[in-house]
Order: sequence, then C-alpha cells, then structure tokens
Amino acid sequence: MPLITEQSRLAALQQLGLINTPPEERFDRITRLAKALFNPDIVLLTLLDEKTQYFKARLGTCLQGTARDISFCTYAILEEKILVIPDAMADPRFATNPLVTKEPYIRFYAGAVIRTFNGHALGTLCLLDSKPRNLTVDEQSLLLDLAKDAENEFQLHYLRSLQAEHRRLAWIAEQTANGVLYTDLHNRMVWCNSGFSKLCGYALEELTGKTPAELLLGPETNPVTIQKFRQHVRLQQPLNVDILYYNKLGKPFWVHVYAEPLYDEKQRYTGYISMQTDITERMTKLVEMERLAHVDPLTGLPNRRYFEEKFAEHLAGLQKNDQSNNSLALFVIDLDGFKLINDTYGHAAGDRVLIALAKRLKHTIRNNELLARIGGDEFALLAHIQHDDDVPAIAERIYQVTVQPLNITLSENSSETTSVKLDMSIGITLAPKHATSQAVLLQQADHTMYQAKTGGQPFLIFTDKTEL
Repeated sequence: MPLITEQSRLAALQQLGLINTPPEERFDRITRLAKALFNPDIVLLTLLDEKTQYFKARLGTCLQGTARDISFCTYAILEEKILVIPDAMADPRFATNPLVTKEPYIRFYAGAVIRTFNGHALGTLCLLDSKPRNLTVDEQSLLLDLAKDAENEFQLHYLRSLQAEHRRLAWIAEQTANGVLYTDLHNRMVWCNSGFSKLCGYALEELTGKTPAELLLGPETNPVTIQKFRQHVRLQQPLNVDILYYNKLGKPFWVHVYAEPLYDEKQRYTGYISMQTDITERMTKLVEMERLAHVDPLTGLPNRRYFEEKFAEHLAGLQKNDQSNNSLALFVIDLDGFKLINDTYGHAAGDRVLIALAKRLKHTIRNNELLARIGGDEFALLAHIQHDDDVPAIAERIYQVTVQPLNITLSENSSETTSVKLDMSIGITLAPKHATSQAVLLQQADHTMYQAKTGGQPFLIFTDKTEL
C-alpha cells in the first residue's frame, strides 16, 4: 500500500467528487438502515475535508456539516476500523467540545471508518446519542457492515465518474498518434490512449494500477534518467526527458516524455499527464553515430579517440581512489613486418590481416583490459594490475597470440590463401609509478616500444633511466 499522508487523503477525497453534492437515495438508504438497527438520535455519513466535516447523508439533524476541528470523526479516521465513545463527558478529548456541552449534546459516539480502495480514510458512518451507551461486539460488526456498504457506493461512484471523465479525455487523446498517459498521485498508471498501448504493447487493463517502473523499465534504461524522473515526480515539477522503455515482449524503444503535474481546484496535486513520443528511429541513429565515432571501422575495435577518453577516466579514477596496490599498465603495440605484407600482397590483403589479428586479440583480452587500434598498424592496451610483476605475463600473452601464423585470402574474388607470420614490439609504462599524465604515459610507452624494436626485443618496460 502506498504511503498515506493527509495531503494524499485530501486529494483522494477531492477525486471522489462528492463534497457539497445534493442528497442521494443510495446513501440515505444506509442511514435509514442504521437508524432502524441502532435507534440513535442522529445518524451521519460524513466526509472530512481540510477544514470542514460534510454530511453526505443525515438523519436527526438539519445541519449539513460542522467545522472539522470539533468533529468526532477527525479522531475516528485515525483508527483502523471503528471508534466508540461510550460517554463523551468522561473522555478528556471531548468533554469540553461544543457539540457535547451544547446542542446536540452528544454523549455517545460510534464511527466506522470508510476508506478508498487504496486505504485513504474519507469519513465515517457514525451514530450519535444524547445518552451514554455502548455497542456490543456484534453491534460493532453490524455497523462495520453498513459502513462497508457505504464504502462500496463511494468506490462505485468514483469509478463511474472516472469512466465518464476518461471517455471525454479519451476522445481528445485519441486524436493524436502519440502516447498519452495519466498517472495518479502515487505514480500509478490509471489511463492511456491507444497510441501508448501501441507503443508499449500493454492493454489499458494491464497497465492500470501499475507504475511505469514496474512494467516499462529495463536493464539498459539509464539510471540517471530514472533518478531525474523520480525527482521531478517527487517535487511535482514538469518533466522533459528522453528515456529507454521496454515493451511487453521485452523489446527496447525510445520515447520523449513531456509530463505536467495535475492539480485540483484547491491546488492539491493529483497526478501527471504525459505525452509520449516515439523517438526510437532517431535515437537508434544517434546511438549508431556515437558508436561509429568511437569504433575503428576496419577492425571493429575501439579507436584512438575512445581509447584516450577511457584512459583519462581510468587515470582520474586511479587518482581519486588513491589505491596504492592498484595500477594501470599501458601497452603500445606496433606490428613488425606489416609493410612487407602490404607491399607483397596488396593493401586489401593487409586489411584482412588486421581484421584477423584484431579478432584473435579480442579473444585474449580480459575483463579489466581495454584494447584499441590507435594507428595504421599500431594498437594499445590498457590493463589494471595489482602488481608490477603482472606486466610481463600480459605482454607475453599478447605476443604469443600475435606471432601465430595467420591464414588469409589473397583477394576477395579468390579462394586462394596464404599463411603470413607477424611479429610485434611492445612498449610498456605504468601509472602512477612512471607518470600520471596521459600524454606523458603515451610518450613513454611509444618511445619504449621503439627501443624494443631497435633492440630486437618483443617487449620492454619503461624505467626512470629510459631516455625520452
């Protein structure tokens, strides 16, 4: 059950739409039954607004209501089911109440609470008498049964009025192809048009009573967007946001949500109305454009731009966490003999070599490592390490994968293949041991790689004595 506050209770009462309305036989019937069964001086069916207690049905009084601050029912709605006051003069809460000391001289009160379907107390069915008395357990049960009848009538009235209002709004909302969604003050969906049902795949009856979070959010929905959504709803602010939803079949789709809070005539918050526009095609294109901006089109590996962005993030995280037992190792990798392959077999064959090598390297990369193509025949690897001694094993793993012969087709139109053997040189530097600047680290690794190439070594680790 949602959190019930006085504000939400008043909003629920306002949504009921029965304050200051004429008498109705369906409610008068219940007060007549209560009079016949219990024979009190007065029977009331009350609704408690912010400052006033209204009598929706009454017997034994000409009053149409009282101020709420002198109302017995104000105390009754705090009870779970029923409040019985055998003698108001003996109860310090009511002994000086003007309804006790003056007409109608109340001494006995019994009020059974009437609630909405989600637990908000609307008012009571109550019995009042000028003589002290009490109710037996069976009589209390009977009064609760009558209150339940009144409760059912209230709920039926609310549903009928809601249906009438929805029919009017539905006609308006159905004129647009966009999704239109209504949520109540607890962010539960209460109505949508066919456009929204088409977007999400759920029928109205499947959505009703659920929150968007229960049915529409998924694993790739941005947590920051979700937090923004919830914050705006909590603060009852207009919302303008793009969000990734998931339909009934689990397929993701993007919508632009423009939502406005709704208020009643007393400026009490009652929920949201939102327009939901399908932007899946546009967002798919944007996501693909962003992906292409970070991916090497030939090998499918991250490109230099993406690598440098992530490198900067890792360095910042390293400095922020200040973990002395955690370091970054940067490997700059250059292929040896690749120019000869291009000269011998052509650039198209050289491209196929790079594609095959990238595929092979992908399979050897661990979860804490990032591999990218940063130049023509140059790659870079970033790895989190616990100890400096971890570095040679990583370099050896990369080297052994690379030097294994590759079988490639000589041309796209031929099935003829040849075996090529690559070699590589790797320059390695560590952060924060050797530097914390990305530019300096890249320069160190690049310079060390050329030293390894010149010295005929597969890999070389930068030292403070290395000359740049």
